[in-house]
Amino acid sequence: MSFSFCKQFGKDKVIFVTKEDHATPSTIELPAPEPAEGVITKDGNINWSCPCLGGMATGPCGVDFREAFSCFQYSKAEPKGSDCFEAFTKMRDCFQLYPTVYNKANGGIDDDDDDPLADALPVDTSSEVPVKEDQPAESGAPAPPAEVVPSQTSSAVEKAQ
Repeated sequence: MSFSFCKQFGKDKVIFVTKEDHATPSTIELPAPEPAEGVITKDGNINWSCPCLGGMATGPCGVDFREAFSCFQYSKAEPKGSDCFEAFTKMRDCFQLYPTVYNKANGGIDDDDDDPLADALPVDTSSEVPVKEDQPAESGAPAPPAEVVPSQTSSAVEKAQ
């Protein structure tokens, strides 16, 4: 005849059971599971660890995100959040400084990982080098601010001349 027993290994407690112990159904009653909390807790606070925020509350712009989100959540203005323009502008500016972290549209992959500001400058199409706004592109026309100059095919260049 075999019997059950317990053995302590440091902080761990190991329980050895027999086949007969498993033959009877358990009499333990577990409490009903609580519904998972969302972004807003029962007491009205913001749950910053909610996976629904996708980690936006942390990282290089986490503080700016939390300020903008809090402003919107607790806004009494009509329409809601209309008093949060500065906070959202600050958050957006921070996101633009870290395109590889916050650009989820292309999976967080950026073409130019070395310079986070490269996307903010116009590109000279002949060399794919960012140019300053006051510096004209090689076509002779000034480059538009904060846009990429579209590359031209040789036939389009010939027609323009």
